[in-house]
Amino acid sequence: MLTRKARPSDQHAIASLLHRAQRRSPDLWPWESCLGEEGFVVIEEGQRIEGALLALADASPVAWVRLAALSRRLEIERWLDHSLPRVADHMAAAGAEKLAWLDYQEWAGRFLEKRGFAPAVRVLTLSKTDRVMPKVDAPHVVLRRPTEDDFVLLAGIDQRAFKPVWWRSEASVRRRASTTSRFIIAETEDGVAGYAEWECAFFEGHINRLAVDPICQRMGIGTRLLQCALEGLWDSGAEIVSLNTQESNRQSQCLYDRFNFRPTGDRVTVWALGLTGRSSIADEPQTALRQGRNQQKPHIAD
Repeated sequence: MLTRKARPSDQHAIASLLHRAQRRSPDLWPWESCLGEEGFVVIEEGQRIEGALLALADASPVAWVRLAALSRRLEIERWLDHSLPRVADHMAAAGAEKLAWLDYQEWAGRFLEKRGFAPAVRVLTLSKTDRVMPKVDAPHVVLRRPTEDDFVLLAGIDQRAFKPVWWRSEASVRRRASTTSRFIIAETEDGVAGYAEWECAFFEGHINRLAVDPICQRMGIGTRLLQCALEGLWDSGAEIVSLNTQESNRQSQCLYDRFNFRPTGDRVTVWALGLTGRSSIADEPQTALRQGRNQQKPHIAD
């Protein structure tokens, strides 16, 4: 078994792995553009890629696992013990303080806990199936498309509005604006105040982001952005609209409740591993991560 960095020539083999994988993360990141990065590790057996793990650090001190996949031929613990130390060491060397893993379908958590991860926050899914809309009175809010000069401002809003685990870099905001179905900025007479972005596939819409500068909150900006997102999704044919928020974020939940969003019952755990002070163990793939159970539980939140 060979553990190595993913190469650009691996693109088709990794795509094949994702098609036949026993366990995998959803396609939320353009992993193809990350081939050749140190944080992208594959496991090869018999000249066939059977496992892949990708982590990236953006503008945040928290790096995220962006791709995780393994075939039926590879045990989860074996895959983690060979891939995770190498990825975690590289993220630590790049300056990340934590490594976060959003455990879709809750298949990785108990194995991550054995390797020093701790649950940090729970993410809820809310959905809306009706066309109920509260009265929105925010004539001072102007909505428009982004311009080239906006992206650095929007990255700044992210850093003020969210805790570091959720920050986006200027490059990430720019990428979302170019790839999502719709991206809208809210502006007042004082300048850019927030933004929202969403996408629609078939009859399902999803609001990916709604961010308002803290100094502009409680001024109807979030309400106006949410109204615009819903109208845009309905115009695109969406019959159900979903979004995610943190279980502890009561303020956002109050806003979504006004628009008749309701919990679906789906909850996803974010697991986090502290990276500060890690010693390099990339040459010891058989060794489990040494940030053991005595590690202080990290706080990644709202």
